[in-house]
Amino acid sequence: MPDPNPPAHAAPAAAAVAAPARPRRRWLRLVPGVLAALGLLTIAVLALGYYLQAKEARAPKRVVIDEAAVIGTVMGETYGKYSKAKQGWLYTAADHVTYLMRVVQQARIPDGVDGDDLYFVASGASVSGSEDAMYGVFWLRPNRPYDGTLRQSSMQTRYWSKLAVRPDQVRFEALSETLWGWVIKRQLSGDPAEGPVTTLNTVIAPHDDRIAELGEFLAAREANPAESCDDAKAAWDSWHHGVAAGSHAVKGADEPLRCDKRRWTYRTATVDGTVPVPITVTVGGMLDGQGVEPRSWTLRFDPKSFTYDIPDDLKLPRSEAGEE
Repeated sequence: MPDPNPPAHAAPAAAAVAAPARPRRRWLRLVPGVLAALGLLTIAVLALGYYLQAKEARAPKRVVIDEAAVIGTVMGETYGKYSKAKQGWLYTAADHVTYLMRVVQQARIPDGVDGDDLYFVASGASVSGSEDAMYGVFWLRPNRPYDGTLRQSSMQTRYWSKLAVRPDQVRFEALSETLWGWVIKRQLSGDPAEGPVTTLNTVIAPHDDRIAELGEFLAAREANPAESCDDAKAAWDSWHHGVAAGSHAVKGADEPLRCDKRRWTYRTATVDGTVPVPITVTVGGMLDGQGVEPRSWTLRFDPKSFTYDIPDDLKLPRSEAGEE
C-alpha cells in the first residue's frame, strides 16, 4: 500500500545545499606581469647577445703578422719591382742611382699591446759600381683604431760607400723594457792605402710614431801607408806640429797617412726600466804600429733630446764628416 503520509517533495541533493564561492587565487593576478617580465628579460638577453656578437665581429682579433707577406708588400711599395735574377728589389732614387736592395734583418715581437710588432732592415749598394749605398729601417704594428691593419714608420739613409750593410752588421736588441732598436754598422767608402777607412755604429729606434737616430760612434778605423809605420808616424808628427804652429808650409796640405787599425767594441747595459740603457764603448787595436792604450767611454741617454751623449773622441772626424 502506498504510504498514507508521503514526505514532502525534496529538491535534488545537489541543489539542497548551495556551494560556497571559491576565492580567486592572488597569484593568478601576478601571472601576466611575470610573463611580461620574462618576455622583457628574454628580449634584453637576446639584444645583449647580439650586441656582444656584433662587437666581437667589429673588433679585430689580436694581430698576428705574416712576416714574409708583409715584408714583400712593404719592400715592393718602397723600392719597386723584385728581380728574381738579382734576388733583390731594384730601387731607382730621384738622382737616377739604382740600388739593389735586400732584407738583412727582421724580427717579429709578439708581445705588443695589440699584437705583433715587426722590425726589419733593408740595404743595398749601387748596381753601377758608384760609391753610393743606402739602408732603410722599418717598424710595423697594429693600426689604431683597431681594424686589423698595420701602420708603418720608416727611415732611409744614404751614405758614401760601395758596400751595403751585411746581416752580421745589424744588431737588434732591447734598449729598455719598452723600446727595441738597432745598432747598424756601416763602412764608408775608401781605400786604406790612400786614406783612413772608417766604420760607424749608428743607434736607431722608434720614437713616438717615427724612426729616430739616437747616436753614432766609431766602430773601426783602418789605414795602410806604403812606408813603414815609423816613417809614416814621423811624417804625421811633422805635419801635426806644423798645423799646431800655424805653419804656411802645411796649410792646405792633406793629412799624411799613418798606420791605423783600431776597433771600438760596445756593449749595452742590462735593461732595467723604461729609459734606454747606457752603452759602454772600448777601444783596442793598433795605431802607428803600437798597441793602443785601452780606454772606455760610457754613453748615457738623454730622454729630453732622445739621443745618446757622444763624446768628440768617438765621433767621425770633422774632415770626413764634410764639416768645415
